[in-house]
Amino acid sequence: MKKFGIGDFLSDGFRFSTKPYSRAVILGVLFLLSFLIVPVFLVLGYVYRCIRRSLEGEDSLPEYGEWGRMFVDGVKLFVAYLILLIPVALVSFAVSWGSIGLGVIPNPFAIISVMAAALTVSFVIALIISIYLFMAIPYVVHTGKISSVFEYREIFDRIKRFGAGRYIAVVIVTMIMAWILNLIGGLIPVIGVVLISPIALLLLTRVQAMVFKETST
Repeated sequence: MKKFGIGDFLSDGFRFSTKPYSRAVILGVLFLLSFLIVPVFLVLGYVYRCIRRSLEGEDSLPEYGEWGRMFVDGVKLFVAYLILLIPVALVSFAVSWGSIGLGVIPNPFAIISVMAAALTVSFVIALIISIYLFMAIPYVVHTGKISSVFEYREIFDRIKRFGAGRYIAVVIVTMIMAWILNLIGGLIPVIGVVLISPIALLLLTRVQAMVFKETST
């Protein structure tokens, strides 16, 4: 398989995310219905399906259907994400409450310092976990097992095979692009969420899958 550059990954991701665009719009509608909870798992289930189909060589968005299976796959991804994101919440909580125990909170300047420290530590941990999950999630889809998220040696071996520096660059640029798309989508109430925000998620999903796929050859 030919090695992609960052531009190649992004162009392929954008093509995939809009092929056909109507399926991306359906995903956007599910976004809007996320307050009903169930659609959240359907969105994640569709992400799971997109990754699996990409690994199988598909170059267009998969059809909807088999909603029960999609829901179960969504639960798998939700649990995989939750397991690794819990530490971010725990660290923030520990830093804040640890400072309370030291009696620094009554000082308003100390409060700001503590909050800044908690946010900084949480951000750094969240970034590290996001970089790890970028490879770990496709691996979970590849094996079909949630426990695969803990196969650190295999995941880090794949990152090394891809090239650590190259991998981090692809991850960060892709996340920035997805963030920009989400920002634009959020500035246009309802319509932006339906028409633009799904592209951000599908772009991220496709690039993840293709990065993982390159490490399988």
